[in-house]
Amino acid sequence: MKWTAEHLKWTREPEHYAITEDRIEIITQPHTDLWQRTYYHFRNDNAPVLQMATDEKYFSFVAKTEFESKHRYDQCGIVVYLDSENWLKASMEYENEEIQRLGAVVTNNGYSD
Repeated sequence: MKWTAEHLKWTREPEHYAITEDRIEIITQPHTDLWQRTYYHFRNDNAPVLQMATDEKYFSFVAKTEFESKHRYDQCGIVVYLDSENWLKASMEYENEEIQRLGAVVTNNGYSD
């Protein structure tokens, strides 16, 4: 299924974004993230998420990301999102001018790891 803007739905719509036929640009505010109940008690559930529903049991997609990282822990990525208690994110995270890391977080029943 080819996506169109009518297929998309926001969970926490950002202040600034643009959706065109071949590009989605999201500009987030500082200190937004998806992370729940860790052993060090950090919790943040305020990142914008642009979702597209599917009835397909099995699906695949391709995403190309590009972002202007400036501060440690700036991230850009994709999320498979059921609700704030259950999701998976895969991201690129800025550490410093020399290193950016790939990462993944799974949150199940409100606990991230």
